[in-house]
Amino acid sequence: SPSGYYGECGRRGGYMEVTGFNSEVRKQVYKVASLSSCSNLAGQVLVSLVMNPPKVGDESYTSYWEERDRIMLSLSRCAE
Repeated sequence: SPSGYYGECGRRGGYMEVTGFNSEVRKQVYKVASLSSCSNLAGQVLVSLVMNPPKVGDESYTSYWEERDRIMLSLSRCAE
């Protein structure tokens, strides 16, 4: 995604996925990572929204994608 779309507001959030390890290793990695990088509630909500945008049938589906497309277009024009 173009720079700025997911992190332009000064909010702090993060996402990490560990694959290829057994469940005990994943559990320990997540535990260690969460100790030092836990974002505040607003950051957690924003990451959740990024990872799970509105789906067809959701009340906000149309407005979300229209706004996202408008932002993406604006960012692409800035990059020119």
